[in-house]
Amino acid sequence: MAAGTLLEAGLARVLFYPTLLYTLFRGKMPGPAHRDWYNRIDNTVLLGALPLRNMTRRLVQDENVRGLITMNEEYETRFLCNSPKVYNWTPEEAVRAITKIRSHIYIRPGQVEVLREFHRVITAGAAKNETCHTSQM
Repeated sequence: MAAGTLLEAGLARVLFYPTLLYTLFRGKMPGPAHRDWYNRIDNTVLLGALPLRNMTRRLVQDENVRGLITMNEEYETRFLCNSPKVYNWTPEEAVRAITKIRSHIYIRPGQVEVLREFHRVITAGAAKNETCHTSQM
C-alpha cells in the first residue's frame, strides 16, 4: 500500500468515533440542528446511518426491518452493531437463497452477471490481501 493510502486509512479510523459522537449529538438536538438517523424512502426502504445495537429492536418492530446492506468498513461495525452473519455464498447460491424466501423476486440474467463480476472482484481482492498479509509475516 502506498504511504498516502495508509495515511488516509489511518485518518479515517481516527476520525470515525468523533464524527459518530457528533452525529449522535445532532440526532438528540431539537429544531433545525436535528438530524434524523434514518429516513423512509418508500414502503420497503430505509436510508440512513449505521443502526447501532440499541436501535435494532425498534427498527425490527416499528419499521419492520428484515435485512441490512451496509457500505461500512469492518472497524466501523465491530463494536457498535449487531454482528453480521456471513455466508460466503457464490452469486448463484445467494440468488437461490433470496428466491427461496422471496419467491416473487425475479433476478434477471443481467443482474446475475453484475453479481458475478462483483463477486469476482471482491474475492480476487480478498485473496490478494490475504497473500499480502501472509507474505509480510
